[in-house]
Amino acid sequence: MKTKMKAPSTKKLVTLIAAVCLVTGIAGCGGSNDNNKESNTANTTPTTDSGNGNAPATTDNQPANATNNKTDNQAAADPVTKKLDISAIQGTWASPLPDPNGNGAKMIDEKFNIDLKSQFVPYDEYANKLPVVMAAGDLPDMIGMEGVDANFVKWARQGAFLPLNDYIDKYEALKSIPKNVWDAVTVDGKIYGIPNYFPAKYGKKPIIRKDWLDNLGLSMPTNYDEFEKVAIAFTKDDPDKNGKKDTLGLGLAKGIVYGSWMGAEWDSGWYNKNDKGQLIPGNISDGFKKQVTVLHDLYQAGAVSKDWAVTKSSDARKDFFAGKTGIFYEQPYDISETRFKQLKEANPAAELAVIPPFVQDDGQQGFSGLPGYYELHSLNAKLKDDPDKINRILEMINYFMTFIPVDQRNDQNADFDWQNGGVGKGYNMENGVAINIDGAASEMPTMYLGLRYWAPTDEDTQPAMVLQDPFTKGFVQSAVDLLKSTKTYLDPVNRIHSDLLFANGSELDQTIADHQTRMIVGQEPISDWDKMVKEYLSKGGQAIIDQVNQQLDESGIVGEWK
Repeated sequence: MKTKMKAPSTKKLVTLIAAVCLVTGIAGCGGSNDNNKESNTANTTPTTDSGNGNAPATTDNQPANATNNKTDNQAAADPVTKKLDISAIQGTWASPLPDPNGNGAKMIDEKFNIDLKSQFVPYDEYANKLPVVMAAGDLPDMIGMEGVDANFVKWARQGAFLPLNDYIDKYEALKSIPKNVWDAVTVDGKIYGIPNYFPAKYGKKPIIRKDWLDNLGLSMPTNYDEFEKVAIAFTKDDPDKNGKKDTLGLGLAKGIVYGSWMGAEWDSGWYNKNDKGQLIPGNISDGFKKQVTVLHDLYQAGAVSKDWAVTKSSDARKDFFAGKTGIFYEQPYDISETRFKQLKEANPAAELAVIPPFVQDDGQQGFSGLPGYYELHSLNAKLKDDPDKINRILEMINYFMTFIPVDQRNDQNADFDWQNGGVGKGYNMENGVAINIDGAASEMPTMYLGLRYWAPTDEDTQPAMVLQDPFTKGFVQSAVDLLKSTKTYLDPVNRIHSDLLFANGSELDQTIADHQTRMIVGQEPISDWDKMVKEYLSKGGQAIIDQVNQQLDESGIVGEWK
C-alpha cells in the first residue's frame, strides 16, 4: 500500500523531508493532507509534512557540496565548451509551479553550459500525463517519477530508459547509494533510474502525550495489554486534568490510518511467514490480526472516535495537536513546527515522546523502515549515442546530490548559497537556519531538477538542528536519539517488481481493509479472520505470494534488520 502525498509551500530550506513529502518544488507529499491514500503501515511512501503553508524544504533536498568533492564534481564547476539542450519532465506537488524560465533555471544554464527545458506537471495530473508522453515517443532527456510502479517496469522493459550500470561508479554521490535502494530501480539486472534520498528510519512512528502518562501515574506501554490500558485511561481518567470528559486514547482515521502497529510483526509490510515458509503481506498475518483485535477493543471501550471509519487522517491529526487525543503517529523529519507550537501554546505542560517498539514474538524489536528513497529520475534511452549529454546530465545530478553537512548549509558555503539562489534573493539566514523567501522559488536552482543530498547515514540529516521552535526541536531530537539505537526492518518486497502485486495488490488490500474495518466496529466477527484470508488467497493473493517469494528466492534478497 502506498501513500500518495501532497507537498506544502517551501519555507525552511534546510529542514527535513516528512511516513509519507518533499518540498523541492518538484516533489512532495503531505501526510497532513487527506488527498493522500494513507495506509496503516510504517512501510509506505514517505510524506512531507504539509500541515501549514510554512513547511520546510527537505534537509536533503538541497544540492551538493562540490568543493568537498572536487575531483568528481570538477566538470560541473568548470566551463564546458559545448552547449547542450537538455529537456526534462517531472511531477510536482508545488503550487504555483516553478517558472520554467525563472532565474534559477538560467543559473543552471550558465553554470553547466546548457539550455534546460523543464516541464512541471502537478502530481494530481501526472499519472495521466506521463503515459501520454511516453506513448507519443518523443521523450525528454530526463523523466521523473514519484516511485517504481508497473509503468516504470513496463517502460524499462520496452527500452524507453537508458541502462545506467556502466555510469554509476564514475560519480561519488551515486556510488554512495546503497544496494537495497538500487535494487528498487533495477529491472532484469539493469539500473533504469536514479533514486532521490529519503531516510528509511524516519517515517511515521507512534507518539504519545508523555505528560498525560505522568498525570495518571502510568508508565510508557511496552506491550499491547499495557497499550490498551493506557489508551482507555486517556479516555476515561481526565488525563489533561481539565475536569472534563473530552479526550480520546488513540487517533484513528479511515483506512485504518495509522492503526496501532508497534513493530514490524504487526505492520502491513512483508515480515511474517505462512506455514509454507513464504513471506506474506502483513495485513493477512496473525500479527495484524492482533492489531485489529486491539483496535476493536479500544473502539468498544470508546477510546477511539466512533466516527473514525469516515474520519480524514488530516482531521485525526488536528485532533491530536488540539490536545484531544493522547496517541497518534508522527515522523521526526520534515515536520510542521506550527502544529507543535499550537499544541504547546494551548497545552503548556504538553510533552511528547515516541513509543518504543514492542518486543515481538520472535524476539526482535524494531520498526519497519521506508524504502530509502522517494522519487527517481530516468534518462531517455535515445541518449545512448550521445555520451556528452549523458555525462553532462550525470554531472549535474552528482553535483546536486553530493551531501553538504547541515552545519555548512549557510551563506558561507558557496555551493549551498548558489544552489539556493543566493542569500537575500532565494533565502535569508535566521538564527543560523536558511529560510527561503516567500515567492522566491524560481530564484533557486535546486528547485529545477528535484534532486536531494544523499546523506551518508540517516543520522547525518540532523533533523533537529534545522528547527527553531524549542518544543518541536526537543521532540525531534528525542525521537532521533531513540531511533538511533532502534532496529529498522527493510522490507525485501521494496526491492523487487511483482507484476501481479502491481496489478492486483491495491484492490485486494482494499477488500481486506473493508473486512478489517467492519471487524473493528463489530459488524463482522474477528473469528472470521481465516475466512477473510481465504478470500484474499482465492482472489489472486496466493498467486501474488508465490510470485513475490519466487522472485526473492531467485534474487537472493531477504528482509534485513539494520
